Amino acid sequence: MKINEIRELEKKAANGWTANEISEYDGWEIRFGNGYTGRANSVSVYEDSTKRMEDKVVYCENLYAAKGLPCNFKVTDADKELSDYLLNRGYKVVTPSDVMILDTDDEEFKDVLKNSSDNDEDLESKKAEIFKDVIFSDNASEWFDPYFEFEGFTDEKKIEAYKQFHENSKITKLYVTVFYEGEAAAVASCAIEDEYSLLHNVIVDKKYRGLGLGKKLCLAAILKSKEMGAKYSYLQVMKDNETAVNLYKKLGYKKVYEYCYLKQSI
Repeated sequence: MKINEIRELEKKAANGWTANEISEYDGWEIRFGNGYTGRANSVSVYEDSTKRMEDKVVYCENLYAAKGLPCNFKVTDADKELSDYLLNRGYKVVTPSDVMILDTDDEEFKDVLKNSSDNDEDLESKKAEIFKDVIFSDNASEWFDPYFEFEGFTDEKKIEAYKQFHENSKITKLYVTVFYEGEAAAVASCAIEDEYSLLHNVIVDKKYRGLGLGKKLCLAAILKSKEMGAKYSYLQVMKDNETAVNLYKKLGYKKVYEYCYLKQSI
């Protein structure tokens, strides 16, 4: 992927998980979210700098220090000079991840749909089968409870922070819940902007894993996003999450670039 394409997709991803405080500084976006999650508490590069990089890093470090936080940069394949500088400055690598994209018009994905069940059905029938026992909503009010339960979140401050990040996002949102035997069993959400749907917050309840619900969940989210105008589905997945990476590859997602967080050692 070209540098400008990476930066544009990073902007879209940030719009889908919006921090409480956002400021711009010479092409860098600085985000604060009360210390919860890297995405909402990090600096991203969206444009080339006009100021000295060294001075800009110190500026960011001072802002984070004022809030009692270590400075944190989200760096991609497009940010090699900054990455090298931060590593030499003593920053530590956190959660190296891949960004993967699926073109819903790609023949490989059409084959995935054709093979999504043993029944010899047309694509519309297969889509109806995938949507069975799935609820879609543009409102997270009923989606939050199973999501927090599956994630094991009990800290009320963390729960409120996550709710706020969803509320902050002003782009089109889609919340997906898969039911199994009458119970919510898997959830995901999407943030849709300019034909791109960010698939995130994907989780299956532990007691229902191994039943193919993760695949059903992702296919439902992809197809519903397509109905809503998204030609592409993309996601961010940690490199060491082999189960998720393998699932996404089987669905037709392809890696386009890498990122990690570089966190200040204090």
